[in-house]
Amino acid sequence: MRHSAKDIPSSPGVYLMKGSRGEIIYIGKAKNLRERVGSYFSGEQEGKTARMVGEIKDIDFIVTDNETEALILEASLIRQNKPKYNVDLRDSERFTYIIFSNERFARIFLARNPTASRCARAGSKVFGPFAKGSARILVVDTLRKIFGLRTCRNMPRRACLQYHMGNCTAPCEGRVGERKYAEKVKEVEKVLSGKGGGYEGLLEKLKGEMEYEAGKRNFERAAKLRDSLRVLEGLQERQKIERVDGKDEDYLYYARNAKGAVSLQMFRVIGGVIKEREKHSFEAEKGKELEEFMLAHYAEGNIPQKIYVQEEFGGRKALEGYLGGIAGSRVAITVPQKGDKKKLLELLAKNMESEIPVALVKLRRALSLREIPRVIECFDVSNLGKEGIVGAMVRFVDGKPDKGNYRKFKIKEVKGQDDFASMKEIVFRRYLRLGRENAEMPNLVLVDGGVGQLNSAMKALSELGVDLECISLAKEEEKVYSPKFSQPIALPKTDEGLKILMHARDEAHRFAISYQRKVRGRSSGIA
Repeated sequence: MRHSAKDIPSSPGVYLMKGSRGEIIYIGKAKNLRERVGSYFSGEQEGKTARMVGEIKDIDFIVTDNETEALILEASLIRQNKPKYNVDLRDSERFTYIIFSNERFARIFLARNPTASRCARAGSKVFGPFAKGSARILVVDTLRKIFGLRTCRNMPRRACLQYHMGNCTAPCEGRVGERKYAEKVKEVEKVLSGKGGGYEGLLEKLKGEMEYEAGKRNFERAAKLRDSLRVLEGLQERQKIERVDGKDEDYLYYARNAKGAVSLQMFRVIGGVIKEREKHSFEAEKGKELEEFMLAHYAEGNIPQKIYVQEEFGGRKALEGYLGGIAGSRVAITVPQKGDKKKLLELLAKNMESEIPVALVKLRRALSLREIPRVIECFDVSNLGKEGIVGAMVRFVDGKPDKGNYRKFKIKEVKGQDDFASMKEIVFRRYLRLGRENAEMPNLVLVDGGVGQLNSAMKALSELGVDLECISLAKEEEKVYSPKFSQPIALPKTDEGLKILMHARDEAHRFAISYQRKVRGRSSGIA
């Protein structure tokens, strides 16, 4: 199985169980992906769940920013893939939209499918999706009462009961002017979109009313206001998984992986809904990652009108023209600066990060590193007396030994026994060579020892002008020394990130000892 539960992040998102042919057999959402997926494999399962677990050969997942997004993405993916172990719940039963009709006095109403609703005329404004109950509370119990908007399908000639109950401003009788009514509609739109401060103002207003009603012991009215507040506060979790603009768009985010290849993930948005996430890995020249991918990927068509990328790159305008010629329409390649489009790219970045061992992500935070230490190079010096001083370097990729890139060093410049000078020499030689070869540098340099060894390694890097983060790990106490902290860092002995550092340190020590024995054996004539 490609992913085990411990490799899955503790984030909200959607998980996809796959069978022996790679087909999706079940899709679920979770507030905590690791706990939810782990629950399938802890303890005995019964019935349909037991049968499903027996068929699972792989698990994939998509991280979202909150549980609301996970719920909406889950429904969209189930609708598209129809996994055999999912109950076929119609999306219309779970989500609904709030619509403002395109009329002189806009009507506010609910619809399960805004594009199919006969009530939604061209130019109507749509907000959502919302959970069915939440939308009902927003419209029926909150927004229309506060702002006095009409909900009637056809405007009557005289004010109806809703006006006399205080729920409507009766535009049918001219009791509110067109301009004033339009201002009320704009305020509600601000609340639903989270723009223009309308949201915060309404929250304060409702909190004041709730406290007033509770003080008068009108507990039923206070409870309704409390429910309205909870729904409105839920709007802070702005979802970007499904939009109502109906556009087809692609979102591309890439990074160089630990071995120098390009890893790229893509969201395909069709009709305003994320339909799938694609993963690609390929070799590409630095600075041409996006251009080379798009030339190959879109060569046979299926090109959206808009492609969103994380950064500007050379040749973008020419590529737009080339893709537009294939598509037969204008194609725009854009770097979003704010809003939901930028957030979708950030969500792709989060998903790429979730593919990396969790221990390394946590280690980055614990040591305040600039990058996740996917590639760690660890150095050790070994000597037995003044003769036979050698050095060794081991490389770890994604927390595991990369033995094909281990290196051995004979100490050439240092006379006598000087561990600090020897450490400086081997670090200097390693990164002098990588610099000359324009080779990929590690994310983190680790040296075996304490402050002295760390200072020696940093001096070598400084003389080379190489900007690499460097730490040391002392034996026995297993404390991490870093130039960013005045005191050594004592990570818990159970910390998985510390275990990776210890493994690298011990492996460097073993490799150095092994090399030293060979050198001493040759010098003494031992076969």
